[in-house]
Amino acid sequence: MKKTETEWTGEIMLGVGWALLDAQVGDNRPHRHVAHQVSLALAGTVSVIGTATMDLAEGAAVLVPAGFEHSLQPSGAALRSLYVDPTFRGVRDLDRLTGLMTLTAVESNSLAAIRSSQDAQLWIETFLRKGAVTRIDHRLGPILDNLDPGTSPAELARILGISTTRLREISVRDFGVPTTKLLQWLQVQKAIEAFELSHNLAEAAAAGGFSDQAHFTRRLVEWFGVTPSRGLAKLKITTFR
Repeated sequence: MKKTETEWTGEIMLGVGWALLDAQVGDNRPHRHVAHQVSLALAGTVSVIGTATMDLAEGAAVLVPAGFEHSLQPSGAALRSLYVDPTFRGVRDLDRLTGLMTLTAVESNSLAAIRSSQDAQLWIETFLRKGAVTRIDHRLGPILDNLDPGTSPAELARILGISTTRLREISVRDFGVPTTKLLQWLQVQKAIEAFELSHNLAEAAAAGGFSDQAHFTRRLVEWFGVTPSRGLAKLKITTFR
């Protein structure tokens, strides 16, 4: 008998370099992404499963660092996840982390208390200030915020006035991935934002600069472990730009 897949349900706020997801967990495959992820169990136990596994009791939270392959279980669990990547304020302070890190009770409680986009950004800023501030290349931030979807690494290098090799070095240093992957990450975000308006996967894929809907689906599975129909269709999406 074919297994019935569970959809993600809930809502997500999207900002520049950050997102806040309040949802019931749906099916998801092992995945990794450019963003650091802080996940809080809202009701019941939530498991973060990877090379290291952590079971979160209700009210507990964990930092899943960028690049750490993981999945979230079980389906139906209530979860709050806050995502932040280096385009948020141009800061890459968490890039040295390689494994799961438990948050303090104070941090978990303040994460649970977030009620608005302003609250979310303030929480991130407070959390990032725990360490020394390390910034991404000053040329990248403004350009990435306004980059046309589908821009190639060669085109971005020309805009910056540097070689593609140097751009790749900067991308790996500041974002943890080569330029091609960084641009795909930004494309996925553009497509999700477009889905908020159209609720049409083909139109969202085109807005993100993907060649077709299948290409968008592959990238969403790679970065978030879900297909658009299972991961986005039942989410209320609100964009803050």
